[in-house]
Amino acid sequence: MMNTTAPLAKNRAVRLQQELVPMLRATGSFEGAERFWRRIDFAKGFGRKLACYGFDRADRQAQINRVAFPEVNATEVDAALAAGNRLAQLYQIACGRALIARNADDEYQRGRKGLKVVATKIKYSG
Repeated sequence: MMNTTAPLAKNRAVRLQQELVPMLRATGSFEGAERFWRRIDFAKGFGRKLACYGFDRADRQAQINRVAFPEVNATEVDAALAAGNRLAQLYQIACGRALIARNADDEYQRGRKGLKVVATKIKYSG
């Protein structure tokens, strides 16, 4: 496994994501994470910081909740989060719509910002 630590995660929004995910996981469940958001006062303190990065919107809250409690690819989500990938990419991985690219040695490939994310092809029957 490649080293996917802090040097790439200097972006403030990425650091905030990295702080939020353990907080949401500490709530214990997806429903607990939703209750977490209802208790936040977005006009004061930490809530104001969250609002600056768009986490006062329900769609962003749903995305970070899914990243904290992924349907699939939990290890890939954690690796991409540590590497500094953006929230949209993390969400795609957590939902199973994307994967992290691997090289011949089965190690994650680096991208420009974080790990290289590749969309999966979905086959529709119908």
